[in-house]
Amino acid sequence: MSPVLFWSILAAAAPGVVQAAEPAAAVAPTPAAQLAELVAADKAFAERARELPFPDAIGALLAPDAVMPARGAKPFLRSREEIVAYLKANPAAASARAEWVPVRGGISADGKQGFTAGYLTITQPDGTKQPGKYMTYWGRTADGWRALAYKRAPRPEGEVDSVFRALGLPDAAAWRGATQHDALDTLLAAERAFAARAQVIGVGPAFAEYGRADAINMGAGAGYTESAAAIAAGFDPEPVPGQSIDWGPDFGIVSASGDLGVSFGRIIPKQRPPGLAADAPIPASPFFTIWHRDTPASPWRYIAE
Repeated sequence: MSPVLFWSILAAAAPGVVQAAEPAAAVAPTPAAQLAELVAADKAFAERARELPFPDAIGALLAPDAVMPARGAKPFLRSREEIVAYLKANPAAASARAEWVPVRGGISADGKQGFTAGYLTITQPDGTKQPGKYMTYWGRTADGWRALAYKRAPRPEGEVDSVFRALGLPDAAAWRGATQHDALDTLLAAERAFAARAQVIGVGPAFAEYGRADAINMGAGAGYTESAAAIAAGFDPEPVPGQSIDWGPDFGIVSASGDLGVSFGRIIPKQRPPGLAADAPIPASPFFTIWHRDTPASPWRYIAE
């Protein structure tokens, strides 16, 4: 028996000698688990918001370069400082407190971007409550999850479902190794094609065509409008397609994985509002729309807006 073999047998048989185990391969978290982490972060910000004035509560969750639609000459605020200052300048928001709960959300295939949507209640110092809805597009940063884009809107009183439901959970395997250098370009092109299609077939039919089956819209009711078909049905029929509104994207954000992103732009009415001076420009309304695609070969479809 060779010396090497002898000492190998002895080491294996000796009590108390433990051979090092092979390191276990790291298991990547599932999209559902990554979304659960994002939702938990949103809820944690909501919990802290109870003790802060509303502008500071929102400021705490924003990334430094966060985007928010705004009223006035500047349709989009483009930093945390701008957004907080804008909210503090509104007396109805400056001293208010807020509470919110996410009820819908999604995540990118790489787990680095995602979105939540939910219900918000702002309470004034005199106890007056203002119900609303919110939508947040998030990025995973060195400081944890932070909002890359945020918007809110009022809603009427009414019962709503507060049970959380995931939207468009990705098939991570379908995106593994995919290169998506043109993802933002294709997303913005989808927004332009969506608007162009509306000029041909009408706004409602275009919303039906370009939305996912599980898409949500803030809508005018107490709850979110759910499904592309229901969203489309909420638009009044146009006597002639393409006569009501037009829109287009100005800029956007997209995940590195290329399956989730958000477009920002302006909606322009095609009819002059009553009472608007003949020489005054028709005011535009800012929007942001969250987009998703199932595979690198799939078309972009809106999932939340």
